Amino acid sequence: MIKQYMIPVYGLLVKSGGWAIEPTGTTGAGEKVVPEEYRLPVAEYLAAQEAA
Repeated sequence: MIKQYMIPVYGLLVKSGGWAIEPTGTTGAGEKVVPEEYRLPVAEYLAAQEAA
C-alpha cells in the first residue's frame, strides 16, 4: 500500500543523495534504498519536479 505523503519524503531523500531509487550493489548491506513499491511514484515525482 502506497502512502501518498511518503512520495515527496522519499523524493527529498533521493534528491539529497542520502538514499537511492534502486540498489546499486556498491555500498553493501547498509545501502539505503527506496522501498520497491515507491520507486516508480518517486521517480515520477522527481521527474515532475525537474520539469517544473
